[in-house]
Amino acid sequence: MGIFRGQGATEYLVLLAEVLIVALVSVALLGFFPGMAADARITQSQSYWRGQARPFAILENSLTGTTGTLVLQNVEANGPYSIAIGGVAVGAVTCNSTAAATFAAGETKTLSLSGCTNGTSGAIYDLQVNITYTTPNSVSSKEYGTKNLIGKYV
Repeated sequence: MGIFRGQGATEYLVLLAEVLIVALVSVALLGFFPGMAADARITQSQSYWRGQARPFAILENSLTGTTGTLVLQNVEANGPYSIAIGGVAVGAVTCNSTAAATFAAGETKTLSLSGCTNGTSGAIYDLQVNITYTTPNSVSSKEYGTKNLIGKYV
């Protein structure tokens, strides 16, 4: 019989080294593939605007050339809400137009944007969205998203 004093500690250190190598490779892969990072940002933006934004959720968004569309839903249980949407410049992307509509409780509408910066198909756009709205009690307010609206030009 041999003496195995350091075997447990050695096995622990080898397993720990393997876990660290896997973690480093994962982080390196995410950093080396910018397309994956952009797709992750788009997914986070869509998740925020669909589920956490109040009182209006942006269910779908797209920009094609200098025009765009937003599908908005009033997620509150009351209405009508009157809104105006303006895109603010972030980086090289701007939308100068203002889209306006009135929403009943839970209503969904498609709004058109114009005057946006012309982008190439597949390029990423990053917009800070400001929604100015009037509540059913005639109180004027604004919704500023904590995440920008991010997507790819069609």
